[in-house]
This record gives sequence, structure tokens and C-alpha cells, in this order.
Amino acid sequence: MVRPAEEQRKYQRVTLVRPLVARIGSARVYVTEASLSGLRVAHQSNIPPEGSICGIVFEWDGTPVSLECRVTRSTLFKAARSARETSVYHAGLEIVRGGDASMMTLRDMITSIVARALDEQKANAHGIPPIAAQTFQTGKGTLFIRCELVDGAWRRGETKRPEQPRNGFTISAEEDPDHVAMLCETFANADLEGQALIKLMAELSISKAEGIPTRRYFP
Repeated sequence: MVRPAEEQRKYQRVTLVRPLVARIGSARVYVTEASLSGLRVAHQSNIPPEGSICGIVFEWDGTPVSLECRVTRSTLFKAARSARETSVYHAGLEIVRGGDASMMTLRDMITSIVARALDEQKANAHGIPPIAAQTFQTGKGTLFIRCELVDGAWRRGETKRPEQPRNGFTISAEEDPDHVAMLCETFANADLEGQALIKLMAELSISKAEGIPTRRYFP
């Protein structure tokens, strides 16, 4: 499936704490970062050259993901120090095609990683209430609420543009006003990492017209 134009933009990447084993052809690689527009993988100089189109397959929670990607770059990450070692490279992959099921699983994977990071933020007492940080109405329409923190004050307004502001977030217009207020308070009290996670969760929740499944918090 070719992704619509609004999905061609670069989404913020998440880092996998435990790299996922994947395959590009017969080569074993490891997915280290992921976004809705691309992946970063570690490999041992055994993937197609830059500019090539290749297929990558991996599993998330037992569900297979198959994507067609373009190799945008491949750079040396760690050089071998002896004949017994093998150099490690990092490659950027731009997603050019993926089936509905694979793209949905990729979204679920990124959402899960973000939610896990928010749990760690909560556990580290960085001031992120669990309900505010992990509950989002998935975007099902074309109207959104843009919340931007400017000089210590929030500016809120309806918009048809899904872009995330530099210091704030954009979410579905279907969000309850009380929940929007809680999200604003949460964002203002969070550290930079917490703010980035909240913004990414908001971005994911409105990344497609039909929305994506976003985890709800249960105490």
C-alpha cells in the first residue's frame, strides 16, 4: 500500500531498548530505531547498497511485519579491531510500501514503546500522571485541537492541520475538554523527554484518518 501524502513526512523515531532481529533477504540485521516513515538497522555490510530497494521482515509480539524499503544511507558504526571481529554498520531505510496489516503492527509497536517509556517516566516521578499521559482519543476525522505553550501560557485552537507544534501537541478534536486541560498540565510539568513522548503519542493517535489503537490506562 502506498502511504498518503500526509504520511510521507518524517515522524519522530523511537529507540528500541532491545533491537529486533530482522532479515533483509538472507542477511540478518537488527532494527534499532523505528518510525512510521523509516527504520534504522545495524548490519555487517551484507545488505544492498544505498539507493537500492529491499524487503525487510521481522516480528512484533508474534505478528509478522513485511516492508519494502529504500536504503538511504549505510555508514560504519564500529570498525573491526582484529581479523576475528566483524565491522558493524548502521543503515537508514525509508519505507516505500507496506501492507495495511504490517503498517498497523508497526504503529502498535511504536505506541507500545512510547507507552513503556511513559511508564518509566511515571516510575521515576517526573510528574506525568498515568491517565493523562497514556490516554488519547484516536483521530477519526479531519478536525484537531492544537495546544501550544507560548511564554508560559497555553494557546488552544481548532485546526485542520495535523502537524505537531514545536512546544505543545495536536490531538483529535474529539478529546474531552477536561482531558485536554490535563494533558496541558502534564506537558507543562514534564521534562524534555516526557514532553517528547507525549507529543509522539499525540502524533501517533492522529497519524491516519481512521486512527490507531492507543493504549488506555487501567489502574
